[in-house]
Amino acid sequence: MVLRLMPVQYEAIGRASYLQRLRELIRQHFPRQSAEIDDDRMDQLLWQQTLLARSYGLEDERSAARFALTAFLLGEGFDRSVPALAQILDSDQLSPSRKAQALADFTLLLFSILERQPSTADQEPAP
Repeated sequence: MVLRLMPVQYEAIGRASYLQRLRELIRQHFPRQSAEIDDDRMDQLLWQQTLLARSYGLEDERSAARFALTAFLLGEGFDRSVPALAQILDSDQLSPSRKAQALADFTLLLFSILERQPSTADQEPAP
């Protein structure tokens, strides 16, 4: 007996594998931020962002995953609320991999800057 899978079944297997790997990466690197989101909800959120990534031409897995991870870190709608990122994502001049790299670079720079800023808890109250 030979098991034959339909194309839609291959797609579902690939989707599940992609979401599981992305979810595990997020849980490993951002345990506190992801702790309250159950796996089903996380998969739903990541898939929504992956579909949105495709609308910007980020069709390959790595580029789409970078977009979904950026959305997790910066929040849904980051692609419209940060004008520089909107301009990059809307560009016809940049390849999908360049767009994805720009997202990663921006996010790393942002968190690096924020990490160096004193928190309000560390500051003394004004007299």
